Parts: sequence; C-alpha cells; structure tokens
Amino acid sequence: MSSDLKLGILEWGFRLNTDSLTAVQQILDYAETADKLGFSRFWLTEHHNPNKIAPFTNPDILIALVAGSTNYIRVGSAGTLFKMYDPYHVVTNYKSLNNLFSDRIDLGLAKGDPGSRYFHDKLYDRNNKNISIEKIQKIYDLFYNEKANFEAHEVVIPPYGGSIPQIWYLSKSYDSIEIAIQYKLNICRSIMHGKDALLADYKKDELLNYKKLFFNNNGYMPEVSLALAIVVGDSMERAELKCDSLNRQDPSANSIQPIPVTIDSLFELLGKFRNSYGVDEFILYDMEDENLKKIDNLHQISNVFSLIAAQ
Repeated sequence: MSSDLKLGILEWGFRLNTDSLTAVQQILDYAETADKLGFSRFWLTEHHNPNKIAPFTNPDILIALVAGSTNYIRVGSAGTLFKMYDPYHVVTNYKSLNNLFSDRIDLGLAKGDPGSRYFHDKLYDRNNKNISIEKIQKIYDLFYNEKANFEAHEVVIPPYGGSIPQIWYLSKSYDSIEIAIQYKLNICRSIMHGKDALLADYKKDELLNYKKLFFNNNGYMPEVSLALAIVVGDSMERAELKCDSLNRQDPSANSIQPIPVTIDSLFELLGKFRNSYGVDEFILYDMEDENLKKIDNLHQISNVFSLIAAQ
C-alpha cells in the first residue's frame, strides 16, 4: 500500500470505569499519541444523550484543548449538529480556532438530531424542512463573503481576513453532492451508522463524479474520506466475539456497526476499501473502551501502516 494513505481518528468520548473529567484527560493522552504517531486527523463527535459520565456533549471546548496539546494533527468536529445552533455562533468559534491553531481545524457538519426530546422542543423548529440548507447557506455566506457582510451588515468575524477551516459534510451517502459542490464542502461518508451500513454499495463512480464536478465548479479538488468503526482483537475470533457483545448491547437499527479486525487484517481491509470506495483517507473509530489499550492500538496501527515514515 502506498505511503499517501492517511488515517484519522474518531473520538466518541466513552471510557470504561471512569468519570467525566478523568475521561477528558484520557482523551487528551489519546490525541497526543495520535499526533506523535502520524495520524492525519482527530475528530470529536457531538452527542446529547442521557449519559451521566459523558466527558462532553458539544466538542468545541475539547477541540481547543486537543489542538493546544498537539502539533501536527488536524482537529475538528464530526460532526457539529448545526441545526441546533445559530450559524454566526458556529462560524465565530471555528474561524477563531482555525487561526489560533495554525490552520489545523476541521468543521464537520452533521444533519443529525440530538437524542433528548428537550433539544427537539427547545432549540430549533423541527417542522422547518429547509432548516439544513438554510443554515448551510448562512455558514457559507459568513465564511466566504466577509467583505460584503462587513460593508452591508457591519459583521466582523475575527480575525478579519483570517483563514477558513476545512468544512466537511458528514453523511451515510452521496445524496447531497450538489450541496457539497455549491458550498465547497469536503465529504466524509460513514459506513458505520445503521444496521445496513456495511451492505451499501461502494458508489465509487458517484464519488469520482463529485470530485470532477467540484473541481470544475471551484477550481480545486475536494478532500474525501470514509469513516468506519473497528473492534481490534489479537485474533479474528476474539474480535468477532467483541463485536457480537457490542451488537447485543445495542441491537437497534441505528446502532454503530463495527468491523472485527486484527491489526494485520485491518491493513488488508483498508487496501481493498481504498480501491473499492475510491478514497485515500480513512477515519477510524476504535470501539475499545480502555484508554491504554486504545493507545496501544494506535501504536500498532501506526507501525503497520508506516504512518510516521509517511509524514
């Protein structure tokens, strides 16, 4: 496998037998290790679930902490539940972060709804069928039409003239390619959400068409990635047993669908996926819940993929 393959990390926040603040420190240790070992990105999810030991819900503050404790790795959200927020708030935070941390910040946009009904009722109008596109349009406008917004509305988002973070559209499909092209959104496709996620078509032709149309419209190539969940075992049998246990814990249709792997089989799998899906970057969610083991998995993955040598 060629050295231009990139591997990023997805951080869900869960750690076994710990409290919220201890988990935050463990997440920082995990991110710092990923940075040193040559991983490309460290993305933090956003979830608003009734979990008393959750280390975070909205990841923005942790993104600042992770970016401040790392040197090279890109850091971002995967994704910001943007329907909940005023676009001005989102743009202000992420433009500031991106310029504070040397253009290393990613803003991932996710259309998902928060888990609690409280947020459904209080934070946005769920009956507005156009809310997603309206907010994406406004986020784009605030990022890319800086001078016009200042002159017409006296809006300044510091630093004026500063760089814009990479903006990603997160989805299970390529159904919103036109939106991604129009609003200059990179695409990360998930093959871990829902019970049929791993059965979906590769859709390589759709992805290649998106890249071609994006270039024709915007004058540069977009970045694309594929997100997947893995359960790592010393043997495939142990990995499969772990997967079965996780699936029994959450058999719902929208649960995360992990792929059982050994470190060596992961190398083979991503080589096949690279060709089948047409992507050169994978975002890995390691469902291991013990931090020291997660860190050990980082070392093994970095070694077998020669990530440090590829930097």
